[in-house]
Amino acid sequence: MRPAARIQAAIDILDLVEEGIASEGLPADAVVASYYRSRRYIGSKDRRAISELVYTVLRRRGRHIWRIGAAWLDCTARTLMLSYLALNDRDSLALFGDEAPHSPAALTTEETSALDAMPDSLVGAPMSAALEVPACVEKMLQRRFADKLADAMSALNEGASLDLRCNPLGYSIDINNRIKEIDQNFKKTIFSPIGFRSKSKLNITANPLYRDGSVEIQDESAQVASYLVDAKPGMNVIDLCAGGGGKSLMVSALMENRGQVYAFDISSKRLSAMKPRIQRAGCRNIQCRVLPEGGSARQKLLADFHGKADRVIIDAPCTGSGTWRRNPDQRWRLTTSIIEGYAALQSSLLEEGSALVNDGGRLVYMTCSLLPDENEAVVDQFLASTSGRWRLLDYASVWQQVLPSASPKTASLNPKCLQLVPHKHQTDGFFVAIFEKAPL
Repeated sequence: MRPAARIQAAIDILDLVEEGIASEGLPADAVVASYYRSRRYIGSKDRRAISELVYTVLRRRGRHIWRIGAAWLDCTARTLMLSYLALNDRDSLALFGDEAPHSPAALTTEETSALDAMPDSLVGAPMSAALEVPACVEKMLQRRFADKLADAMSALNEGASLDLRCNPLGYSIDINNRIKEIDQNFKKTIFSPIGFRSKSKLNITANPLYRDGSVEIQDESAQVASYLVDAKPGMNVIDLCAGGGGKSLMVSALMENRGQVYAFDISSKRLSAMKPRIQRAGCRNIQCRVLPEGGSARQKLLADFHGKADRVIIDAPCTGSGTWRRNPDQRWRLTTSIIEGYAALQSSLLEEGSALVNDGGRLVYMTCSLLPDENEAVVDQFLASTSGRWRLLDYASVWQQVLPSASPKTASLNPKCLQLVPHKHQTDGFFVAIFEKAPL
């Protein structure tokens, strides 16, 4: 594809993403995947270039919206692209109106004037433009980061690395060398002893190491969280919101296939997609169970597990604010009511999960969120409602028992909870709280 056609393709995708933001539709990654599925003729090199352009614009969407508004233009996929190119690649504006097939339409007189009127600096810009922070979470993120908010958001506005983990079942030093054969840029991760990281843009799903279950794609933060579950061989473990199953797989492997891992999720589609991963990884102690969304059917199914689990994992649905490096459009979908809805659901899941834990067992609460309203506030509410039956363990003490590396300093407002953040820990934003149930 010619450069002009790549720009137009990126505009087409951005148009679909903007439509999704406005209507609570598909996220950007799903939009991109669908776009390419219906256009098989677009080669891999062009796909990479188009996707990079789309995500680069989305990572600075806030400032482009502000610049567009300052120049009295409506915000559209096309004007977002014009703002981006005017700041970063002004020569490419000449491609608008190019006579090559599939090039974007020529600039109008209004657009040409607007490009000259757009502010070049962010002086006087609101936080949504200067730091890409939606208004509904400004105060929450200021509580979290205080005078380091700019550093935190700068890291969240960059692209994420590719993190792999080795399969604890059958792990050997030879795997380290074979991973380097995939890409020489892979380096050992800081905290996870089985993790590797590369800044390269790679698709490893066809690689023999991935296909034979030797490695999985998993951010280091999720690897660490799986270790902190501290699930030992022979235990009963319930993963109440298993999703894609990454943590269930790792916990199963750390248990050496002894004991049981019950992977629950409300989505039969997600659990079905998990089954080939289970087989590939050689995990034989995972049982997948579809969980009704609510009501008596859900209560009846879970009643059989009351008081029987040594560990319950609640990787709760959340805003995903810790993954904005990977999903930059997600921040612009948030509202105060959405955040409040997640917090209510998280509290409900903690209450539900706590009933499944046996005396002396643990409840491990996780989110991929940076917002205190979804993390520390939910923890405080749970502890206040349990009449002293539960105690919050210090993550650093558990870390010393399960991981060889020194525990990092948390970014949590509660020093007993672990809050990982990109600008300090080079991981996704991830929160972990570990509760232990006292015997009666």
